[in-house]
Parts: sequence; structure tokens; C-alpha cells
Amino acid sequence: MSEPLPPRPADVPPPRAPLTVRARLAARRLHLGTLVMVMGLSLVLGGAIGRVTAPGAEGDAHRAVEASILPVALDADGIWTSSTEGRVAVSEALIALRRDGDPELVNVHLEGWLGAYDTALVRLAAADVPPSARPVQRQFITAVTLSRDAVEVLGHAATVDDELLRRDLTTEVGRLRIRSEQLMASARASISDLEGTRTDVAPLPQLRSFTDGRQR
Repeated sequence: MSEPLPPRPADVPPPRAPLTVRARLAARRLHLGTLVMVMGLSLVLGGAIGRVTAPGAEGDAHRAVEASILPVALDADGIWTSSTEGRVAVSEALIALRRDGDPELVNVHLEGWLGAYDTALVRLAAADVPPSARPVQRQFITAVTLSRDAVEVLGHAATVDDELLRRDLTTEVGRLRIRSEQLMASARASISDLEGTRTDVAPLPQLRSFTDGRQR
């Protein structure tokens, strides 16, 4: 039986080009460089548009504070300034003790004031706000705590018989309360900062001295 004839030159497959050469040719045919550039530009533009159209974190923080922090802080501030059906204002009892030496209002309402402040502080601390709003949250907590501290000093002043000492203690009550009001104002300015409004920053004013407090 005869052996098969060797293949003719036309039947022999041509040698394959190296892989890197083939990749370059394919990329050229598909315009791969242009495609990569277009995809990159799309990603950049998409990110920029997303940042412009997405709600700002500052706006979210501002709304969260106004919705869940500010109302509680204002209610707590009212403990000092406003009477309710079952409780007189702290300021009214302070005047009665300082001017007339009458501790009755303080003795009757002290526990109620402290309990109301404690409730407000728990609500302020429990409010769920974005991280950028937490410094403002802490400012309000500090302001309310100072008012509560002032009430504790007032309760002690109501137990003192010495008139000069009682006047010093009630002076300190006023000093703590003024600091609380200043911090409350500072916290409210910080709310405006969250909205993007530029507010001034300055040292807090000095408090009334004890010497001055004894004379009033």
C-alpha cells in the first residue's frame, strides 16, 4: 500500500502572529483606546453629576437638628422661663428667694425641675442625627446641663440661713444660667452653620462678679 503524499504548500497553515501583536491588532480594529477614554469620561461625569444632584450632608444635618434637637432644647429652656400647670418657672422661685428670702417655691418644685431637665437631657442624647450634627447636639446638651446645675445650686441656696452666703449662691445660680443661655445661642448659630450660613465666632462675655451680685 502506497504512503500518503506530503501536503502541498497551500495546505500548510501559515504561522500565527505572537499574542501581543494579535492583541494590538484587535484593539485597533475595535477602537479600544477610544472606548476606554469614553468610559473614563462617563465615570468622571457621572460622579460629578451625582455629587451635584445628591442631597447635601449639611442639609440633612440641619434638618435633623431642627426636627429632633431644637424642639427638645426649647422645651428645656422653658423650664426656667415659663410656668406650667403643675410647676412654676425656676426664674420666679429665684426671685422669691433672692429678693424676699422665701424658699417655699424652691422647696416645692425643686424635684420637678430636676426631673424635667433629666428627661430633656435623655431625649437630647437619644436623638439620632447625622455625624456632622453631633457637635451641635453636644452643645445643646451642655447648655441644658448648665441650667440643671444652676437649679441644683438654687436648691442648696434655699437651705442656707446666712443672708450673705445665700446671696452669693443665688449669684452663682444667675451666672450658670447666663452661661447656659450663651451656649444655647451658640448652638443655634451652629445650626445656621450646618445650613451653610457664615456666623461670627467670638469669646463669651464675662459674667457678673460675686461682688456685683451682692449689691443687687
